[in-house]
Amino acid sequence: ALLNAYYRIEGIEGNESEVPGGREDDLDRQGFDAKQYFDNVVASGQLPELVRRKESIDSEVKELDADMQTLVYENYSKFIRATDVIKQMKFTIEGLEPDLQCLEGNLTRITRHQQRVEDGISGRAQQVEGLLKQQRLCQKLQVLFGLPASLQRCLDQHEYGRAVESYCRCATFLQQYRHLPTFQNVLEGVEEQMSRIRSALEERLRSPELSVEEAVNSAVTLLHLRNEQQKVAAEYLTGRKAVLRLSLDQCFALDVVDGPAVQDGSGGAPGGQSEEAEGPESAALRSACSRAAEQFVPQLCSAAEGFQRIQDGGAAVGLDSVTDEVLSAFVSEQVEQLCQRISSLVDRGCPPTRALVTYINLVRDALRRLHSMLPRLLTKLFMAFLSRTVGNAMKALFSSAATSLVAELCKLHAECNRLQESKNSALDDVLEEIAKAEQALIMYSFTALTDCQPLLGLVQSDRSACQQLVRELHSQLISLFLAFVEACHAYVGHEATEAHNVDASLPVVTRVALAEIDGVAGLEWNGLFGLALVRIGRHLEVKAMNKVWAVAKDLFTSGDSSSSELMPHPAVIKATRGGAQAVISHYVLMSGQRLAHFFRNSVQSRNWMTVREPRDPRLVVDMVLKEVHAFDAQLSRLLGDPRKARNDQRRTLSQQKTSMELEMDRLWAKKLQVFAPIPFNRNGAVAGILRIAFKGLYEYMREETFAKFGLQQMQVDCAFLAEVARDFVEPEEANVLDSLLDEVLTSASQRCVEPVLMDSVIVETLCDEKKKSFKLSEL
Repeated sequence: ALLNAYYRIEGIEGNESEVPGGREDDLDRQGFDAKQYFDNVVASGQLPELVRRKESIDSEVKELDADMQTLVYENYSKFIRATDVIKQMKFTIEGLEPDLQCLEGNLTRITRHQQRVEDGISGRAQQVEGLLKQQRLCQKLQVLFGLPASLQRCLDQHEYGRAVESYCRCATFLQQYRHLPTFQNVLEGVEEQMSRIRSALEERLRSPELSVEEAVNSAVTLLHLRNEQQKVAAEYLTGRKAVLRLSLDQCFALDVVDGPAVQDGSGGAPGGQSEEAEGPESAALRSACSRAAEQFVPQLCSAAEGFQRIQDGGAAVGLDSVTDEVLSAFVSEQVEQLCQRISSLVDRGCPPTRALVTYINLVRDALRRLHSMLPRLLTKLFMAFLSRTVGNAMKALFSSAATSLVAELCKLHAECNRLQESKNSALDDVLEEIAKAEQALIMYSFTALTDCQPLLGLVQSDRSACQQLVRELHSQLISLFLAFVEACHAYVGHEATEAHNVDASLPVVTRVALAEIDGVAGLEWNGLFGLALVRIGRHLEVKAMNKVWAVAKDLFTSGDSSSSELMPHPAVIKATRGGAQAVISHYVLMSGQRLAHFFRNSVQSRNWMTVREPRDPRLVVDMVLKEVHAFDAQLSRLLGDPRKARNDQRRTLSQQKTSMELEMDRLWAKKLQVFAPIPFNRNGAVAGILRIAFKGLYEYMREETFAKFGLQQMQVDCAFLAEVARDFVEPEEANVLDSLLDEVLTSASQRCVEPVLMDSVIVETLCDEKKKSFKLSEL
């Protein structure tokens, strides 16, 4: 340690030791007196301390010896090598001595010759300097006089930068001495060549075959010629527009975007769809967006950067700078064209939304370079494009869902026709088909919502765009359910827009599935399908619509203010109810008219003047009641409103009404609204059917003339109809039907040549006998 410290090998600092008479480093100082140090230590120390000091010094000596040996061993090879080098240097220096003596003689001769040359030319130095100045001046004149030819060569070889550089170096001098005829001629030749160069540069700048770097160089060259920067920038942008137009056409060429579908692989469809073939829409959009991101967008960014370099070049030569609005207008035009091409491609066939989002993000990432130059403009342009694209994609998805919805209704109509014609089919089969169709309709809406959910990722960074998306989604859901409403109105012969005509508060949205709804209007009437529409409409109104909107709220909102917009519109719920109301009203109308036609045929096909005395109700009564029972069964099952057991109460025929009571019944029957709105229950529908049938029978009575037995036959028929009708309707409705049948009998009495009614007891007896053989359970 002491040796290391002495030679400062490791820079170790000495430590103080508690040694009597001084410090440890006293031993190492210069002029150290060992004898005096020993005497002091012996005189002041005790024997044990002297022993310890002696042992400490012995230990330090041993350490020094060890360190010295280590140092010698470590540097031994260096010592040997240094010795060899010294020996070699000695031999080398001794060998160089003749060469050094020769070199010294050569330097002496060089110095002597140099002195002789200086002595020889010193008298003519000024003359030589003057001649050299004349030579340089002649060379400059030669360059000036040869400038037109040099410019012509540059023009022929398209070396415009070199030409402008030569012109800029000489133009000032020529302008200064243009009063001299010689320089005037040279200047005119130069200006003529530069005019040609300017024209060539301007034409070249407009060429679509020029790269951005060449175009910028040409523009900067024109600026150095003092051309107006605004004009140069306009020429530059004209050429860039032509280049970008060609590039955009190549990116969206029909032979590229309409190519065959490809299997997803290393460069195929995104999102892990490798197991399925990429659709033609996805392939077309992927190809176009990839090419645009790789070709068009980089060229657009380079063009914008080149414009900024032209601005800097104009500022460098002292020209007025072109405003940034020119660049903004150029970029806006090009980005809008790109967005329009993508939108038109999406409109031709909307690909899956996940693929759409992936490909649009590809273009957006490519535009980040341009965004760094014009952040506000690019944000505004692309966000507007994203909003349009999201809206169009949502419209396409919900339009497809609406088309599938109406197609499912047409499929249900075909199943209802098949089941109605089948003798072995029961209403349970119809209910099963309705449940399948209803589930499919709801799934179409859920599928459209889940397919739209990835679109939220495109605009989630912009709050206003997200709110616009939610509003658009709300409108599309309304359009989807209004497609069902329009299908209901079209099926019953109304205008498809009947719902808007009835309720002005119904939101005005884009109609969808127009062709399919027109197809529904051409379907033949089927009662089972009509009741199926009523059942589906009621379920949509009560449960399904709220559930669909709740799913939309979960997928597209996160508790913000826009969540309040995703609620079923009351007018839409009302319109759905109105569509079902229109169908059930038409069902009642068609069923009632069917029964009325039975009455018409039976009334008009018989001579009522020759009818025998009645013994039982006519066959048409059996036919009508069988049809009523079938209608009742359909309404009970499909509306979920089974018929209750009838109380054992019957109509009392023996009680005769006064003339006043009969007149009141007749007036009530005339004022009765036969085609009143039908409630969504079995009782109201059956009562509506019978009202129409009995009203028709009343009208047919006015066309006939009856004999005594003909009138009595109608009396028996009406009595039996009134009696059995009480099995299908509630007492209140039964009383209304009784009034209509009484009006029928009154009308027949007024047209009877011998208006004598059968005794009520006999009528009741005939009805009782008929009921014994007439069981509703057997129908």
